[in-house]
Amino acid sequence: MANPPEDLVAKYTRKEREFFFGYANFVLRLFNGPEVDERLRHLMEIENIQITKAVDLRVMVFPARPLRGRPRNVLHGSYNHDTAQISIYPLKVKRNWVRQEGFSLFRTPPEQLSSTQRKLLRDILLSAVSTLIHELLHVKFETRNYSRYAEEAIVRKLERKYAQEWIEQIPETLTETRLPLTPLT
Repeated sequence: MANPPEDLVAKYTRKEREFFFGYANFVLRLFNGPEVDERLRHLMEIENIQITKAVDLRVMVFPARPLRGRPRNVLHGSYNHDTAQISIYPLKVKRNWVRQEGFSLFRTPPEQLSSTQRKLLRDILLSAVSTLIHELLHVKFETRNYSRYAEEAIVRKLERKYAQEWIEQIPETLTETRLPLTPLT
């Protein structure tokens, strides 16, 4: 998990911080699960992804700022070729919802989750998985010297293919039974 700067942490209320740190822990648990590990290995074999240097995978605590000139588009992830760093950002969630219902999401027993909370957990899971696939595919193309736009088009097409396969095989109950919501210790 990335260690956010103190001035960024200070911009969020206690409830928002609790929610986003819980979110990051949830994503870390997901990524450390055997299903994701097995699927990543399979993806790397199929796509012949050769990792030449250690890739630093960071789960960011707070959402990314909107992309320059595109206030509606929010960054879900990024891959820095120079530092071999993949960053996965949380979804942007309405502040009012976080303050009222969301802050306790990751402390609530699965059987007591509201339908809105269950839907958000599923959205988190899908976003994290598809973003991880997307950024890992950028690793594949880092030495191919494609233009940024050509590489992005190829990566998006492959991401849709593999994310769809993963999503179809991720059981609905993953967020309810096999993925603990309690914080990492």
